[in-house]
Amino acid sequence: MSDIVTIRPGEHRDREAICGICLKTGDAGRDATALYRDADLIGQIYAAPYLSLAPDLALVAEDHAGVLGYAVGAADTRAFEARLERDWWPDLRVRYRDPAGERSGWTADERRIWSFHHPARVPDDIVGTFPAHIHMNLLARAQGRGIGTRLLGAWLDRARRTGIRAVHAGVGAANEAGLAFWTARGFKPVRTDLTSGSSGTVWCGRAV
Repeated sequence: MSDIVTIRPGEHRDREAICGICLKTGDAGRDATALYRDADLIGQIYAAPYLSLAPDLALVAEDHAGVLGYAVGAADTRAFEARLERDWWPDLRVRYRDPAGERSGWTADERRIWSFHHPARVPDDIVGTFPAHIHMNLLARAQGRGIGTRLLGAWLDRARRTGIRAVHAGVGAANEAGLAFWTARGFKPVRTDLTSGSSGTVWCGRAV
């Protein structure tokens, strides 16, 4: 049995795997499986669309047991938001009805579905300085092994080759380990938005 980890381009066949990783890390870096009835919802926001709409910036880390991490993103965040509105959200809005009633009583599923119908835009000041963005997650068995550093490095190398000069990552304010990872790798916290998501978002950016 080999523990060799390979970094390779993401493909459509990786969709289920990266959506699964998104769920397994979806509770401030912890496993969110118990929170959702529909296991696919988080991945429909933060993982799956990139395989279809921005495949050139989609990478996965894989070992003998399968995909254990991914890094995806887009060179132009505003253009990507427009593509989501045109090519991604409409189908989901047909499949999932916009939740109604008092939001405080919504389930985790309903809160995610609401975001399909009312997607948040990244703040103008973040996009103005750091036009590109990245999402990256690793399964627990991949953490603490240097795989995240390798995956991020491979993504940044690819970003440079496509002309990206600055990139941001949104980190859940409650995700202390995630924030420590990004800041240790040159991503500087530049804004905290406590109205974004369940615990708020810390926006971090760096030059590429």
